[in-house]
Amino acid sequence: MRHPAVNWIPWGRDKCACRVQNRSQECYKPMNSFSHPSRGQSQAAAQPDFRRQVEAWRQLLIQCGQKPSRKAVHSLRVATLRLQAGVEYWLRAQEPDAPAARAAKRWNKQGKKLRRALNPVREADVSLARLASLRASTAGPPEGQLPCSRGCLRQIGELEQKLTETRQAAAKKLIDVIEDRRKRMERLSTEMEAALAMSPWGCAGKDLLAMFASLREEFPELEAETLHTYRKRLKKVRYLAEISAVGDALAARQAAILKRMQSAAGEWHDWQALASQAGRAFRGNGSTSALTQLLEARAQEFLKEALGQCRRATAQLLGRDALNHSSSPR
Repeated sequence: MRHPAVNWIPWGRDKCACRVQNRSQECYKPMNSFSHPSRGQSQAAAQPDFRRQVEAWRQLLIQCGQKPSRKAVHSLRVATLRLQAGVEYWLRAQEPDAPAARAAKRWNKQGKKLRRALNPVREADVSLARLASLRASTAGPPEGQLPCSRGCLRQIGELEQKLTETRQAAAKKLIDVIEDRRKRMERLSTEMEAALAMSPWGCAGKDLLAMFASLREEFPELEAETLHTYRKRLKKVRYLAEISAVGDALAARQAAILKRMQSAAGEWHDWQALASQAGRAFRGNGSTSALTQLLEARAQEFLKEALGQCRRATAQLLGRDALNHSSSPR
């Protein structure tokens, strides 16, 4: 098998990344049409982990249906996203009409519906946590950041009250959704588990590298307008890397780097979303509210950090990992 060659190309003014060029051009396909899962991964190592993840997902589903705490909601959302990333990748190697593929697709469809119910609760939790951290920092704001005035503190309290009410309503709806669909989702998860029982789970680090290179081709220049979409696409690669890390040391290294990228981009998005919420909540006086100004300034700081982190991590991923892969025995 021939391996990718490496060409260095600039990304931003001060950092470099490399382009991975696969001579078969396979790695330049969009992520949703990438080639079949690698068969080189250890099935013996991967399958027990897959079953543990499915069982953990079922337990979290029960827990959230009883009491959707902040931790439980976050854990169920991540568990659903991680399983979906693995299932979607696995489906690329299957015949569309095969019984196993149909079982996986049915669970995946229910997983999307579950995420739609989880998202408003999770978003309220994140915004409330950010406001709490902002309130705690008012005693001495970091150098270069706007201080929080008395009016700003009042607006924090008002927005916290609105978000708390939003969270309560969304949590009640989530409980209803899980109560209505839990038995079906559990049955479909069992069918999916049986369908994937004899199949490799995850993929090799070299395939993840090609997926990331394809994503890099799609987003050659990151900026505020594209970072959120990039982050959502990156999240799928990260979760697939975490799944694959059980049997692949390269995937484990990639997962750690991808997590840093996603965390940095996610931090920016959280502050940006909160600034938008404040803008809507305190609109009407003809000027931007003090809280909105403060949140927008905070979001700009995290945007710079996120873009820098993404540039550095991209150079690290497509530099070291691509070079290591191209120099490995053929």
